[in-house]
Amino acid sequence: MNDAPEMLRADRHRLLKEHLMSEIARQERAPRPRRKVVWLVAPPLAVAAVAAVTLVVPGRHTNRPVPAAPLPSVSAAPTRSAAPTPEPTDAAGLLSRAVSALRGRPAPQVTAGQFTYRWEIQEGANTSRHERKSWLSVNGRLSGLIVDPTMTGAGDPDGRNQWPPTLGAAQGAPTVASFDVPTYEFVAALPTDPQQLLHRLLYDDTHYAAPAMTDALRPQAAFSHVQMIFQNIMAPPPVAAALMEAAAQIPGTVVLADDVDAAGRHGVALAHDVGGGLRVSLVFDSRTGAFLGVHEMKLKDLPSPAPGGAAPAGGPQAGNGAGDEYSSAILQEGIADHVGDAPKG
Repeated sequence: MNDAPEMLRADRHRLLKEHLMSEIARQERAPRPRRKVVWLVAPPLAVAAVAAVTLVVPGRHTNRPVPAAPLPSVSAAPTRSAAPTPEPTDAAGLLSRAVSALRGRPAPQVTAGQFTYRWEIQEGANTSRHERKSWLSVNGRLSGLIVDPTMTGAGDPDGRNQWPPTLGAAQGAPTVASFDVPTYEFVAALPTDPQQLLHRLLYDDTHYAAPAMTDALRPQAAFSHVQMIFQNIMAPPPVAAALMEAAAQIPGTVVLADDVDAAGRHGVALAHDVGGGLRVSLVFDSRTGAFLGVHEMKLKDLPSPAPGGAAPAGGPQAGNGAGDEYSSAILQEGIADHVGDAPKG
């Protein structure tokens, strides 16, 4: 998408690209099977077209309070059990409860002309704490909008950016949605069976843009697919549940009993070392399964892991790569009829 503005910060883009390209070069020098494989690029492995859809913008932590919007609740019929079910405290139990809550929620009714809406805060990697609102076309055929004060270089002085270039609308733009360029319509059509979805995340080669994908790099790419969807595209509850279960089974993924988003909300997290010494955590409300936000940290800044899947205590130490930390918090999301509208319901 040569005509698309560059939205990912150049320093993070360069760091991740250099790491991945060095890994690819190392893999290509080693003996490998004759089977033809290709390399998928997806955030945080973002380059080329993927960088145009990856909407993460790092910033800096502050102590300023931020209002947290109420999270979706799930009503359940009362049980006739004589004794209440014990509350889970381990990472696996918390993730299972979150997934079950999502499965109990129906997918919203969505039409092709609507938009996914998201209001969030972002901070980290040397940009100030800020709010961001986005309206993205459900089917990728209509022009959307991102309002972000840190994106003035790609839009007007107020940070209003028409986004993204619609599918097939610009020279070099993809004509169909994929894991690289997801739309709500694409995400809603994904399998809700976790095993089928896991296989597709790891081995769907149809959209890979370059040769050199190796078995060693596939888990990173697969987790990046999941991050791309949760961080940018609202997933229907049944698909979100399957994505969480599938991501937990990607080799290298760790389930954390506790991690925190940019609004200070705690939740269960799926964490993965995505390369370049960077750990990405996707944080979910452990009761409702709602996606809360992303927490990225340099592995060198993390203390030793706590037992039982608990997140390490403490944050990055001052002067030791703290500028690489990034987090976000979803305050509101839903389906809107038009750009600029609030979501229904």
